Amino acid sequence: MPPGQEGKIELAVEHTEGYSGEIAKSASVTTNDPKNPNFTLILRAQFRAEGQPALPPPPAALNPNAVLTVEPSDRWITSAITGSSSANTFYLYNPKETPIHLKKLNPGGTDFTAKLDPLQDGKRYQLLVASNPSLKPGHYLQKLQIETDSPAQPVVNVELDVTVYAKVFASPASIIMPQLSIGSDIEKISWPMIYVRKIREQGLKIKSYNSTLPFLKLELFTESEGQIYRLKLSLDTTKIKPGAFNGKVRIETNEPDMPVIEVPIQGSFK
Repeated sequence: MPPGQEGKIELAVEHTEGYSGEIAKSASVTTNDPKNPNFTLILRAQFRAEGQPALPPPPAALNPNAVLTVEPSDRWITSAITGSSSANTFYLYNPKETPIHLKKLNPGGTDFTAKLDPLQDGKRYQLLVASNPSLKPGHYLQKLQIETDSPAQPVVNVELDVTVYAKVFASPASIIMPQLSIGSDIEKISWPMIYVRKIREQGLKIKSYNSTLPFLKLELFTESEGQIYRLKLSLDTTKIKPGAFNGKVRIETNEPDMPVIEVPIQGSFK
């Protein structure tokens, strides 16, 4: 827009046919004003199907952020591959006329890093979070807290949730076979293949593989050198005994973060 004049910024949400529920979208605006070079516009809307009544607002007791609005949500669920990070941006908005200042950021742990920046002091803030790239495979939860000068809401809570996956993994992660009848056709039973993969990178090597079940025979095939391998499972009928079995296939790799992969296998013979 021309310097010193007014203009209009339109925000629109497209392709909402059939959608029902609440949404929150944001847009960043850059200006040449040294006192306010950046600010954020937030569009909130509630969609409902034709004939569906409007949803009532949630009770204040069920809303942990009753004054400041956290967009797009006060909980973030994400995933990452070991060695990499997942990042997100939150916007905190004060809809009241009285300013609310954010005084202190308490990350609540080291699984996520967090940085708080004012966009319009007392009204709008930007929260940048990222998962720790050094996390080992697993599931991690962290509650971030922001202290405010609002008596109505002295603390803003944001919950962070990340699942970290290994670069190397086996699929399926486990095998459960139906009850198998010992007979002349048992060798024709098709067992699931076990695939061992390395995501995004190469250099994977299978150093050894074995099974704790004496009747299970394993054969290794290379699908893509350094990246994908396949284990074929078959039966040694001379070692089968009636009854339940519960064992595993153990695969040793050259990956420091995943030197051993174990695939549980269970079922029964009758």
